[in-house]
Amino acid sequence: MKKEKLFFNEFQKYVSDNIINFISQKMKEKFEVYFYELIEWNKFLNLISFKNEKNLIYRHFCDSLYSAKIISDITGNKDTVLKTIDIGTGSGMPGIPVKIVLPSIKMTLIESITKKCKFLENVNRKLGLYMEILNSRAEEIGQKAKYRQQYDFVLSRAVSKLSPNLEISIPLLKVGGYFIVHKTKKSTESAENGLPSVENALKHLETKLEQVISYNLPEQKLDYCILVFKKYKDTQAHFPRKSGVPEKKPL
Repeated sequence: MKKEKLFFNEFQKYVSDNIINFISQKMKEKFEVYFYELIEWNKFLNLISFKNEKNLIYRHFCDSLYSAKIISDITGNKDTVLKTIDIGTGSGMPGIPVKIVLPSIKMTLIESITKKCKFLENVNRKLGLYMEILNSRAEEIGQKAKYRQQYDFVLSRAVSKLSPNLEISIPLLKVGGYFIVHKTKKSTESAENGLPSVENALKHLETKLEQVISYNLPEQKLDYCILVFKKYKDTQAHFPRKSGVPEKKPL
């Protein structure tokens, strides 16, 4: 327990020095509760892969907080009320870390696996985050009027193929909204699944790449980056295509 408390002191300092400078003691305490819930639930439910406790904090918590930094930088106001949705959230990342440090955000999490949604509901209740949790696929949500073109930001992390990821994400954005996707530098440069593969998808989806933000994480060998896309026009009605099609037949 003492060792893990030390990790969280290091975590708070690293975040304040390198990512966002407004992480409070109360926010750190919420991360601690989230951390222990993840450890416990991961014993019987495959929520997330990590080598050790410190790896969970740096590789996953800190990585997720780069989305919060980008949102804050784009809006210029950490207290802005924004509609944000995290697709395929799994264990809740990056959505939950973003919601912890930007509590004014109206956060929705999409996860298709029911057992994982139970974990998300548990954390939502314990941390008092008041998030909306949808047990569904993003392709289905993107065709519902209640959610289609309703969000200022769409977040995505740990999804390998970029073209289908764009197709299921962009329809959820308002015109002028941003899609923030976490990648490794290697996957971003992949001719088959990275940026070189999405020129056609971007044309169909009326979206442009705005920024590529590179960064490193403590004790991690890989180089990471975030891609920031901006939507410029309404999405054509037939996107996203039915579940499974974007993956099998990428734009």
